[in-house]
Amino acid sequence: MINSIDMTTSFVSWFLSVIVLVLIFLTGYIMLNSVSLLITGEKAQGIVVGMDSSSHSSTDTTKAPLLTPLVEFVTSEGEHIKVHGRSYSLKPSSQTGDEIKVAYEKSNPKNAQLLLWREFPIGPAGLVLGFTVVLILMWMGGILISNDHKLDDPFHLLPNLIAHFHLNPVRFPVLIILFFAIPACMLGTYVTSQRGIDMLKNGIKTIGYVTGTERIYSKSNDGKTISGVFPMITFKDASDKSYNIHGSTTKPLSRLKTGDQVEVIYLANNPNKGVVNTWSEFWIPPLFFGFVTVALFCLLFLVLSGHKSIVPATGDPEIHEDLKTSGVYAIAIVIKANPKTRYLRYRIEMDTQIATTKLADFVALERDFSFWIPSRTGGEIKKGDQFRAYLDSLKPLEKFYIDFNQRLGSNRNVKSKTEEVNEVEEEEIVIIRKLTNLLTKSSPYLSPENVSEIQTLLNEDNLSLAFEMLVTRIINLPRPLPTTLLKLDWEDILQLGIQLELDELAEDDPEFWKKFQTFKTGLN
Repeated sequence: MINSIDMTTSFVSWFLSVIVLVLIFLTGYIMLNSVSLLITGEKAQGIVVGMDSSSHSSTDTTKAPLLTPLVEFVTSEGEHIKVHGRSYSLKPSSQTGDEIKVAYEKSNPKNAQLLLWREFPIGPAGLVLGFTVVLILMWMGGILISNDHKLDDPFHLLPNLIAHFHLNPVRFPVLIILFFAIPACMLGTYVTSQRGIDMLKNGIKTIGYVTGTERIYSKSNDGKTISGVFPMITFKDASDKSYNIHGSTTKPLSRLKTGDQVEVIYLANNPNKGVVNTWSEFWIPPLFFGFVTVALFCLLFLVLSGHKSIVPATGDPEIHEDLKTSGVYAIAIVIKANPKTRYLRYRIEMDTQIATTKLADFVALERDFSFWIPSRTGGEIKKGDQFRAYLDSLKPLEKFYIDFNQRLGSNRNVKSKTEEVNEVEEEEIVIIRKLTNLLTKSSPYLSPENVSEIQTLLNEDNLSLAFEMLVTRIINLPRPLPTTLLKLDWEDILQLGIQLELDELAEDDPEFWKKFQTFKTGLN
């Protein structure tokens, strides 16, 4: 079953790798011709001599044809060539008579590329590349959530990327959100600032009048309806056509009254988007988006640098290096190290040779360092290797640092918590078996009530009290003791009592251990 799962995981990894490579190849193929012409092609100045129409229409209702510029240029050989653009739209940005630079191949000048942004197949290529990025991010998320080292790619690029950025199931989605949010805010800053610049540079100024007020309603997140009273401003463009501006300024914050004049600015090709000519109309949106962009960049830096912890326990011993100067000294012991699967498990304990009162309640912690890169932690590391560690005095289980360059020694007998628990459970099983054997051999000489009471203690795992009560009942038996009890290995029974720590503190009778030793001596 395990081999079958491993084979399936390996197949999925290879299949995803093939899909990603095919998508990357497809992206390059889409952009190949345009980029190749841009880089290696001959350049020439062309003139728009007309428009080429597409057989497709813009909408079913208007039936207007989609157009693209028809450009004529002269090659270096003196040949006149006409080519049309590859991007069709209802209103092309270029008009007849405009100059447009083109790139072409000498051997095939008719396959020319108009050097306009919209003429490059950025949309289709971006869509394929975006899907590729989303697939890779989902793949990385699967590796993190499953913590399956066999799910990595055949080239081991994703685990190295995960290790480099200290990613984990909580940190990863935060970075993904920032990955999309930062470009979105940058785009918002660019679009709104360009809108303001375009309006101030090319806008037409006119006078508008406050013709009344209107109340605008909206719903908040909690379902409540909120409203505001806004002045309605009316202005006319150069063709004497009237337009209204809604919700320009909130009335309580403004002293505008009906009949007041304000300066309005609008673009000739879009007068219905006119605004009141104040700095707040142009610069508050780009300032807001810009501030958010800077804030998100700062958060990204803090998260990547480890100064900002976004997960209760990172498990990554390479974060929080600043603890070397402020942390409490501890010792990190390697429990398991597997360079092939890039897996490292370690345990951090207090350094008993260095007295401290800052972490009186701290016992130990264990963590897995998934996607470990051995070369980044000082080379070969084996089980039992000890390194200097530093713990945050306030959050030792969340913030810690291991200095893999400061090797302290080795302890090959180190055990994980799981191994320790298993050993305790195995020891308990042995103790129960020995106590049960002792109870079985002595039960013919004890009262049924005593046997039942001791058996109940064994069933409840109250082993110390069961041992003390059973041995006490044997000690109190009439002399001479039955031969069956005399032949018991009392030295082994004594060691069993020591293992239960009854030599230090008895459960019921403070004098029990002394009585037991006296009894055992008398048997000899």
